[in-house]
Amino acid sequence: MGAEHSSSLKRSVSGDDIDWIGPSTSHKNPVRRSRIALVFFNKCVGTRISRLNSRRKSRSLSRDIRRAFRELISSWSCTELNALCTEMESGWAVKELTDMAEGTRHPATKLAQDLVDALNSHVVTDSFVVFKGGQYPVHEAVLCSRSNYFCTSKEVVKGIATGKCRFRFPDENISLELFFAVLHYIYSGEMPSSLSAQQLQTVENVLHRLGCTSSLEDDFLTYDFEKNGDCTLIFTTNGSSSSSNKKCSLVPDYKIRCSSVIVAARSSFLKNLIIKKRQLSEPLEIVIDEHLIPRMYVPVVLHAVYTDRLDLSKILDGCQVSASSLNEVQAIAAGRRQRTPLRHAIEIYHIAVFLNLDLLARICEDILVAEMSLDTVVGLWLWSSEIGGSHYVRRQCVAFLRSEFGRICSSHLLFELDEDLLRECLLSDFVQCSEVEILESLVCWGENELVKRMEEREPNLVANTTHSISRRGVRRSDLNDQELKLILRNLLPLVRTDYILPPFHQSLNNAYKRGLLDISPNSDLSGRKYPDSRSPDINPDAHWFDNTVPRRHPCGPRILVPYINEAKAQLRRLCGNGAEVLSAFRRNDRNCYSSELERFRVVSESTEVTSSSVCSQIESKIIQILRNEDLVKRALTCGCSYHSTQAIEQVFLRVLRQMRVSEDSVRILFFNDGGQSFYVPKHYTSQPALAFSSMWPEIGLRPSSSQSNYGKAG
Repeated sequence: MGAEHSSSLKRSVSGDDIDWIGPSTSHKNPVRRSRIALVFFNKCVGTRISRLNSRRKSRSLSRDIRRAFRELISSWSCTELNALCTEMESGWAVKELTDMAEGTRHPATKLAQDLVDALNSHVVTDSFVVFKGGQYPVHEAVLCSRSNYFCTSKEVVKGIATGKCRFRFPDENISLELFFAVLHYIYSGEMPSSLSAQQLQTVENVLHRLGCTSSLEDDFLTYDFEKNGDCTLIFTTNGSSSSSNKKCSLVPDYKIRCSSVIVAARSSFLKNLIIKKRQLSEPLEIVIDEHLIPRMYVPVVLHAVYTDRLDLSKILDGCQVSASSLNEVQAIAAGRRQRTPLRHAIEIYHIAVFLNLDLLARICEDILVAEMSLDTVVGLWLWSSEIGGSHYVRRQCVAFLRSEFGRICSSHLLFELDEDLLRECLLSDFVQCSEVEILESLVCWGENELVKRMEEREPNLVANTTHSISRRGVRRSDLNDQELKLILRNLLPLVRTDYILPPFHQSLNNAYKRGLLDISPNSDLSGRKYPDSRSPDINPDAHWFDNTVPRRHPCGPRILVPYINEAKAQLRRLCGNGAEVLSAFRRNDRNCYSSELERFRVVSESTEVTSSSVCSQIESKIIQILRNEDLVKRALTCGCSYHSTQAIEQVFLRVLRQMRVSEDSVRILFFNDGGQSFYVPKHYTSQPALAFSSMWPEIGLRPSSSQSNYGKAG
């Protein structure tokens, strides 16, 4: 009734009384600003005010979360707070292990290592160094770019029979070991670690005589490989005969010279072509279709091959762009200028993967992650999820959404998120957002999807209109809750309803009233019925900390930073120094850590893909990390089977990515106390909860509370 009376009052008030109804701060004469002043105000002052309002909003949300959690733990004892803090610390250690696993990529060799490998394996050698009567195969481009002595003597040492240069080493008084040390420094820019101080001085004197005094990077930056190159790369658009490329056939070919030695040392794809042409005594000319490698990126790629640096300023202007990846680029750079670092990085990434340039591909991934924002994360995730996308960028997109989900809930970006992306994000224990905000955002997202379906389903009743349903005209009462529940069937189970704060929030009650959420079973994981006084639906804080009240699901609350800070602050207020009190509840028994080493086995999904020896190597590396890494020990402090299993799982993923083993070819198998084996579940669900009863038998190993009698009766 109050709302009706206020609305009727507003209708009856005349225009002269509006100032009287408004607040006192609005009783001012209107100020007329000029058009220039308005533009200046909107651009300069308005932007700052909007940023300030967004910061205030984020701070208020954080205060609400803190206030609700502070009220929850206000009546807890020191024992209960210790239990929660210990588990939170273990969970945060698991988060750090997760970040390490998601940031792990297979190692990529740098320029120096590739050159040394080419020297040791004699890849496409084209000259010799004569030392004490012996001939040692080397690469002319490397010697001439690094040494003034070899560069000046190149023209007078051409072999008559083979056409290969034979460089005579200027100092034959040194040993063969020091001779190889000199070659190693020329190729890598580093001295061998096995040399003594006297040997290092001798090698430095020889290098000074050879004129090799600069670093490898500086010499390769200043050397003109195009002028002194022996291989020609030809980029043409005439290879395709489709009608859409008839105009491209008029474009002249683009030719650029390069060093076959350096290119073969860096790219295994080009190395095979160069070796084949040398065996057939054919000219070193490699023709490449420009739809695979656009000419505009050729100087950038060659510069990266020579220097391990990505310089986007070397992109050629006015060149045609590959049409094969144009759709991918447009998906990333939607709403931005046509040529952006994101677009260039994506194009160069595909080229690097095609040419097997691992380090260049990694540099492009770093650029994509650095450019990640609320505006670009959805496009980057869509691109990285496609065939040929970057798995590393995909993992970083999900990690970005986890950390920024609180901001995404209150922005338009929520409606741009894909269901798979939302699901992958909410599967994590480390989403920095409260459960009630997650529930509200999912319902809002589902209602938006339902309106889209209604627009597509309704016929066009009015001529010359797109749809007969307008978004502004749709009310919540018009939405079908059963259809909405069907849309959200894979997302709502990810909401941890037992940890919504305040416990009986209106949004949670509304979701139950609309039938979007099913009522959770009044039993724990093992199927035991809760006493009425200890059920999470009646007493909503027992399952946060109490060992004698097992949870309805193994994951527990999400590891939110405000929760950790508030719990530690409350512990210090009650018990003095919280760190000293908390240390008593941490597991320090070495037998507990050694028992974790026997809980798992690495098994192969297919022996044809991954052999048993590879599985043994994976196991040994996992055990080594579990024994020596302090972060793993922090994750095992609470004694919770869930956290220990997740910690081992993240170490397992890290080892797989380091060894470049496919995650689909092997799995990790865990054993419980009863000798039964189980795989780590790849998902979390709160409905139904009894599905996990056989997977997590040791879920309650936290310090117990003296307030509970659950499980004692009978």
